[in-house]
Amino acid sequence: MKKSVEEYLEDRGCRVVRQPAEPAPCTFETLVDGFLVHVLRLDSESYRRAFWREAYRNGHTIGHVPRTFEAFFRRNAHTFEEKVSLLLGVAALFGAYTVATLLYRRLSLIVKRLRRPTYYERERERRQKLAIARREVRKHHTLNPHPTFDAIRAALRVARTSPESAIRLGSLLEDLECFVDNTLIHDAQGQIVGRRGGIKRLLQREAPDLFAKYSTIMRYKATAKRFRQACGSGEPVPPATLLPTQETAGPVSTPAPEAADPAPDGLTDEMWAKLVAPREVARTILEECEGTLISLEAALALRLDPDCIPATGEEYVRKPDAPRIPRKVISWLVRHQVA
Repeated sequence: MKKSVEEYLEDRGCRVVRQPAEPAPCTFETLVDGFLVHVLRLDSESYRRAFWREAYRNGHTIGHVPRTFEAFFRRNAHTFEEKVSLLLGVAALFGAYTVATLLYRRLSLIVKRLRRPTYYERERERRQKLAIARREVRKHHTLNPHPTFDAIRAALRVARTSPESAIRLGSLLEDLECFVDNTLIHDAQGQIVGRRGGIKRLLQREAPDLFAKYSTIMRYKATAKRFRQACGSGEPVPPATLLPTQETAGPVSTPAPEAADPAPDGLTDEMWAKLVAPREVARTILEECEGTLISLEAALALRLDPDCIPATGEEYVRKPDAPRIPRKVISWLVRHQVA
């Protein structure tokens, strides 16, 4: 998630909760290292390497001389009997540490699963699959013809005027991707060695003015792709097809889409009927926006980002110093209880 989107959500009372990193697998080496560091208070392997690297290369030190197991053994045992006793004591301590560590990890996993809502993992997996699908390198399809550079330029000039205009520009770029080659390049052994230029090289060759704004227009393209996913639609339906027919300021007041409405060019009546539900979701998303691109990206993040899965049982609380929020936004946040 972009930092700007996260700050936008936090200003409106949405607490972004990131998935904690999974603990590293518990191996014999990790158990030994943890025992030496946390129980015997010796220095880790990384510290020892950093100390001697600095000492040999520059003649300096980064701290105390590393405490090793050999030095610990020599310092605490002098006779044969003392060495055997110390060795048996260390082995007993290591066994107790291993049992305690494994038990703690298991109990932590159980508690974590009990605290997490039952739907959380399923929803997170669904959103991660959508993210993988957005990054997938494959041949794309659209119902629209090849867009012209003049159409893209015209859409770019008004892209910031409304979320609908931003989606229309992104939709043109989604259409353009279907007519360029951005496939992977493999060598004789089948290894990936590169990727063909796609939209970037096409603009560089034939539309230098658009190429100069490549990062900007690709932001709109990514937003349009996420918009289509959030609506529950997919290729070959262009994202712009899901937009309401009329652009209006504030909440969309036009009636909900009907299956009996005339289908646009390129869509059969059967395909148009299947888009009733996605078009209604698109209408809802646009109603939640505040007329800016960042508000559109935030509305999409609430539906697609793994860090924005709604949490049950939590109420929306407005911060005392938060800026004024439109009533429609507050009502939506309260209804969805987004965390």
